[in-house]
Amino acid sequence: MTHGNKESEEKKGKVLIVDDERMICDTLGLILSRKGININTALSGQDAIRQIKKNDYNLIILDFSLPDIDGLNVLTQLKHIKPDTPVIFMTGYGSETVSIKAFKLGVSDYFIKPFNPKELGDRVLQIVRSEVTNQTNNTAIALPFKIDKDIETSSGIGRAVQHLKDNYKTRISLEEISNIAGLSRYHFTRAFKKVMGIPFSDYLSHLRVKKSEDTLASLEVNISEVAFSVGFNSLRQFERAFKKTIGLSPLEYRKKKNPPNPPPPSKKTRKKPKKV
Repeated sequence: MTHGNKESEEKKGKVLIVDDERMICDTLGLILSRKGININTALSGQDAIRQIKKNDYNLIILDFSLPDIDGLNVLTQLKHIKPDTPVIFMTGYGSETVSIKAFKLGVSDYFIKPFNPKELGDRVLQIVRSEVTNQTNNTAIALPFKIDKDIETSSGIGRAVQHLKDNYKTRISLEEISNIAGLSRYHFTRAFKKVMGIPFSDYLSHLRVKKSEDTLASLEVNISEVAFSVGFNSLRQFERAFKKTIGLSPLEYRKKKNPPNPPPPSKKTRKKPKKV
């Protein structure tokens, strides 16, 4: 099923909606068509794969629950057929495990049903505009890095983790890192904890502490300078984070890495024999 005019597909963008509920396909199609986006729909996984092989899309909206093969299976095949195509994943309430698996396969965002149509529409428009602009400028988005826990480089969480690694010395707000991941703050905090195993703030603190170890071991830099050099706002904040991560205070760690030199062995003087 297709909505829109083919002549303007390249300028307006083209989206494939994959959901076995025709009402959802038609409703989303209508909302997005009013935003000037060309829409195709698929009611099954196999139909979606056929369309993906034949057509290029700026975005695919993919539901997990399909009548023939599940959305993760479709997503896996999609990433082999068209690896650079962004995907928004939809799941039912309570399907967070599925959502995290989808993030690891490289989705751009996910929405839990029932979702807010306006929020989804705005997110779709944001991604499609970005894709159309990149195509117009003949610009390819490259992400040449490896991410913890085998997160795919195309995922929003992967981009966020790499940004943290590259910029841990600077102030990084939740709003900034959520934007880099291409997620709302709410979705980002939940997804980051599920994928990485710890909250965003704890991960950043842990990263800064680990980066401080080599410098802290040197006696040439005072502890306050070490704290500020890796992005902490105060010495007290650094000391708490270091103790929590390493199990020692920064001073204790420094002393452990720089044990005092043992005193030189004492010279035993030979007693002169007494004269008889």
